[in-house]
Amino acid sequence: MEHARHVVRVLFVLLVAIVAIVLGRTVLVPKSYGMYGAYRYDNVAEQARARPPQHGGAAACAACHEDRVKALAAGVHGKVSCEVCHAPLARHVAEGAVHAEMHVDRSFTLCSRCHRKVEGRPGAFPQVVLEQHVREQGADSRLEGKVCLECHDPHSPRL
Repeated sequence: MEHARHVVRVLFVLLVAIVAIVLGRTVLVPKSYGMYGAYRYDNVAEQARARPPQHGGAAACAACHEDRVKALAAGVHGKVSCEVCHAPLARHVAEGAVHAEMHVDRSFTLCSRCHRKVEGRPGAFPQVVLEQHVREQGADSRLEGKVCLECHDPHSPRL
C-alpha cells in the first residue's frame, strides 16, 4: 500500500505536466499556426506589409513608357513582362517618382536564357544555336557584349 502512494504521486506529477504543456501550447502557439502548413499563416500578410512587392508588371511600366509597351505588345515578346529583361520596377520607381535609372541587360546571356537551343523546348518556340547563328550572320564569332542587339531590337526582335 505504501508503494501505491508513490505511483499516485508520479501519476499526479505526469497529469500536471500534461495539463501545463497543453495550456502552454494553447497560450503560446498562435491560432493561425498550422492552418495551411507548418508556419504561422498571419505572417504572410505581415511580411507583405513589411516588404512591399518589387514587381509592378507591364501595366505599371505603361504609365510612363506607353510607346515601348505598345511596341512590345505588338511584337513577338508581347507576353513577356518588362521585368523579365529589365530589373524589378521597385529599383526604378518608388512612391511614384523615378529614383534610379532602369537597369538594362544588354548581354547575349539575357537572350540566351530563353532562345538557346534546348532539346526539351517545343519546336515552334524560336531557338537558336547561338554560336552557329552568329557565324552565319558574319558577325564576330565571340559571344560577348551586345551581339544580339547588333541586329535585333529586343522590343520587336524580328529582323
